[in-house]
Amino acid sequence: MTDPASLRCLFLHNYYQQAGGEDLSMAAEIEILRQANHTVELLAWHNDAIADLAGAEKLSLFWQTTWNSASKRRVYDALQRFNADLLHVQNFFPLASPAVYSAARQLGVPVVQHLRNFRLGCLNSYLYRQGRVCEACVGRNPWRGVAYRCYRGSLPASLSLWQMLTTHRWRRTWHREVDVFITPSRFAATKLIEIGLPAEKIQVKPNFVADPVAGNSPPPPPDRPIFTFVGRLSPEKGALELLQAWQQVRQPDWQLWIVGDGPEKATLERFCQEHDLGNVRFWGHCSPPQTLELLQRSTLLVLPCRWYETFGRVVIEAFACGRPALVSNIGAVAELVNDGETGFQVPYTDTAAWVERLTWCGQNLATLARFGTQARQSYLRHYTPAINYQRLREIYQQVLR
Repeated sequence: MTDPASLRCLFLHNYYQQAGGEDLSMAAEIEILRQANHTVELLAWHNDAIADLAGAEKLSLFWQTTWNSASKRRVYDALQRFNADLLHVQNFFPLASPAVYSAARQLGVPVVQHLRNFRLGCLNSYLYRQGRVCEACVGRNPWRGVAYRCYRGSLPASLSLWQMLTTHRWRRTWHREVDVFITPSRFAATKLIEIGLPAEKIQVKPNFVADPVAGNSPPPPPDRPIFTFVGRLSPEKGALELLQAWQQVRQPDWQLWIVGDGPEKATLERFCQEHDLGNVRFWGHCSPPQTLELLQRSTLLVLPCRWYETFGRVVIEAFACGRPALVSNIGAVAELVNDGETGFQVPYTDTAAWVERLTWCGQNLATLARFGTQARQSYLRHYTPAINYQRLREIYQQVLR
């Protein structure tokens, strides 16, 4: 077995046009491996390149999403040149394609596939359609996603993705050419098994964040309630439902901060104007350090998501800052928060329950401060870089055997 203390790991990632949590989590993993003196190289594709393709080249993507021979050659050459001990695939869709596994297989290089969404069983990857959770394709052939045009509302694009999934299910690619799948939560692992991935190959490894206070105690929470929402401003994140509940809280001295940007921003701002919510502040897009600073200035993180998050990175960012979290009782975010210890879980469709819990939190700041201390302890036990590195190393050792 290759000595895991001197590992040479080739990471592979297809960047989306809009950066997100996947990119941050991958960069963090590369950093902790390099800090542990492993040799890591990143082989990347970027979806921005699609805009530069000629018409015929764009048409060829219909087939290349299933099997891209040029990507396979690129990976084969990189594995040989780098003398890689293993290939860690983050995202292969759509430019790299599952053909990258074949390159590793030909060279006898083990393959780790990270799964931070449900792409292998859902055409839009989120198990979410028309404003609600959708499991129409879970455990089935995803032809329904073609009928619903689930990928970008496009019939040809949805058909291309359906072809990729169906072809590789028929080839048993996920069973034969991937050694281990990593997913960040037990909830996501359960859904992926229901989708049809081999249970014996799935390993759970949470995401992590660097300690924002560098081992010191977090600053004390503010004297007056400041509740902070962090996330993309789109319907599945539940920001509009949060504002509808906030309107009913009727506490003008309390503040609600909205951190993030997205297609729903204008709607949210208009709602605040129409309902005279002067105690709501929109911070717009913030960098990770800026977000952590705002969380440290807050009382509580509020995450009213309406879909299946596969993890919920911002929850552990809040925990690292010594702040509890008020989250929906759905998906992996509910797995992160111990109800009544590190925050609360609220039924995600029950506005009255959100109003009641927001009000309770604003009236019980001392209890929330204690929850924040317990949240900080949860971070230190489970979500630090050092703990995550040990878990990643265990998975790599299993693969290298």
